[in-house]
Amino acid sequence: MSDTEETIVHYASGNVRESMFAALRAAGHDPARLQAEDTNEADHLHLGGKHTTVWIADTLALDDGARLLDVGSGMGGPARYFAGRGATVTGVDVTAEFVDLATELNRACGLDGAVTMLNRPGQDTGLPEGSFDAALMLHVGMNIADKAPVFAEVFRLLRPGGVFGVYDLMGTNELTFPMPWSITRECSHVESETAYRGYLEGAGFDVQRSMEHRDEVLARAALMLQQGGAPLSGALILGEDVVLRRQHSIEAVRDRQVTPTLLISRKPE
Repeated sequence: MSDTEETIVHYASGNVRESMFAALRAAGHDPARLQAEDTNEADHLHLGGKHTTVWIADTLALDDGARLLDVGSGMGGPARYFAGRGATVTGVDVTAEFVDLATELNRACGLDGAVTMLNRPGQDTGLPEGSFDAALMLHVGMNIADKAPVFAEVFRLLRPGGVFGVYDLMGTNELTFPMPWSITRECSHVESETAYRGYLEGAGFDVQRSMEHRDEVLARAALMLQQGGAPLSGALILGEDVVLRRQHSIEAVRDRQVTPTLLISRKPE
């Protein structure tokens, strides 16, 4: 099974839309008319959640009107957040169920003119060369066995001087499973920061900054665990063992087996 097939099997449940809409209604929202913040943490599927999305946005400081590519865009939470800050966003994801739901949520939030979702793999998007000012990949690398072609495609799609922010858990894959991104070690593709740097530099990028987000993630860990199976949280797709998965991931960060790391690279002018 390819890593793309692994990802689809892991995340696609067939009822994500129904679960999201039920949770929104339970929170007092009309799924047809939303504000981007109404989905809470349910569509920010990375350690630190929406708080980390905001931190990444502040760190990258993209200009208003920037053309942004979101690789592995999921249900579109980060894409909608960046669009709310003035970016025009294109998201690509291999899970059609996510793409369809994200498109519907974009429309409900009045952002369908600013965010486009495509059911395509990160290594073969079919998008025009040099068509983006910046790109993001948020907690996607752990599901990608062969990262080099993805980074090469992002390099192709960025204009000269374009920035690429990769936020992943970097470290060892000798972890306690299940994890949020994988049930088994065989389907998990965690790698070291050194490996990521090699892939980025091999694609042609200049790696400019490495920023650990460990302390901030651990500071919010108690809140995340307290949320547990809250309707508008990661429980929407992580299933009944969401608390166990989150505990394992936080323990791995605490024990320095993996570190939430933002690597910022740039395509040379």
